[in-house]
Amino acid sequence: MIGKRWQIKFCKILSIYIICLFIPVLTKADIYIYQDENGVMHFTNTPMHQGYRLYIKEKNDFRVHLDVNDDLIKRIAIKYDLPPALLKAVIKVESDFNPDVVSESGAIGLMQLKPATAREMGVTNPFSPQENIEGGARYLKILLNQFQGNLPRALGAYFVGPNAILQKEEDTRVKAYVNRVLRYFEYYRQHFQ
Repeated sequence: MIGKRWQIKFCKILSIYIICLFIPVLTKADIYIYQDENGVMHFTNTPMHQGYRLYIKEKNDFRVHLDVNDDLIKRIAIKYDLPPALLKAVIKVESDFNPDVVSESGAIGLMQLKPATAREMGVTNPFSPQENIEGGARYLKILLNQFQGNLPRALGAYFVGPNAILQKEEDTRVKAYVNRVLRYFEYYRQHFQ
């Protein structure tokens, strides 16, 4: 029989453990910046006076991105005759599976569709995982057809645009992007399908 003192001790330990599990979910890590009179930049998560301004706002996003699942990716990949691993690789590189991300250039969602591209592809809600992946897959398929199945060139065009790729194909940023997608594509081909 378990003693009463041991039961109380066990309940305390269990309570502390449960609280520790939820602390990261309940905390926020906004970052504030302040430049002093000497030009020194100070960063903090707890501003100490009015001179600090918000630098990075961290969303307290309690939902895990359950809308982005392998079945959805596979279903859309099959619809557009694309390897599911390729679609997953593009999503990984473009947004790291965050459907709410917006880039500095205005690209939105999982596959980082520019607003004009989203409209062209029939996407009405670019934050919707299904619509965004569908629009991105349709666009990628168009690019693959335009570049006669040349995957590196189509990926480069996805990154900088189909007209710009002809001038920027040798650009180090384009090469790095294409190589990242191809590395994830290879990885997902072995571990996803």
